[in-house]
Amino acid sequence: MGFYDDLVNGLHGLIGDKGSFANPKQLADACGVAPIQLSRYLKRERSKYVKSLARLIDGVGARLVFPGERPCPEGEFVAVPKVLAKPRGGSGGLETDDSVDGYYAFRSEWLRAKGQPASMRLMTVTGESMAPRIEDGDMVLVDESQTDLYEGRIYVVRIDREIVIKRIAKVPGKVLLVSDNPAAEPRRIELDLSDESVDWAPVGRVLYVAKDLR
Repeated sequence: MGFYDDLVNGLHGLIGDKGSFANPKQLADACGVAPIQLSRYLKRERSKYVKSLARLIDGVGARLVFPGERPCPEGEFVAVPKVLAKPRGGSGGLETDDSVDGYYAFRSEWLRAKGQPASMRLMTVTGESMAPRIEDGDMVLVDESQTDLYEGRIYVVRIDREIVIKRIAKVPGKVLLVSDNPAAEPRRIELDLSDESVDWAPVGRVLYVAKDLR
């Protein structure tokens, strides 16, 4: 379906037992439009101007998303949640329930080539310890299914209740969390694999960085 059909069907879906409004008048009042205008859209009596707009919107590949719908088309795109950088209780993952700050659509084929789309999260970076590769305010894509630590890769790691993003290095018996920024303090964090008093766990591997040009 295109924009015009999405609009009409979406409006109908908002009305009635399964919708948010008991009748068209409630929907019209909530939107600040005259009930007769909404009625004409529902009956496809105002199609001339809407169809002109629909051709433009369809031409650029945009679509409508109504309340309760998936935020992007199923199959072609995957909606990745942006979450707060705080650990989920009882595991190494990131919070994904009440801390979701919107969804971002990525092509599913692109995500599958990098890992497990269902396990991916976006988070905003705070601090300059990984500059210039990852800077304060940048957004990173993290795959929580990739928790095996490979040297030279960048991971999100939980240490107690703190979340850090570091590059991995290894020496016998230890994992080193290294900052790219030579001015960062501390430059590296040593995790002794035999020391059970330190509660830490890899959250996931950083796959992608999105940043504004500064």
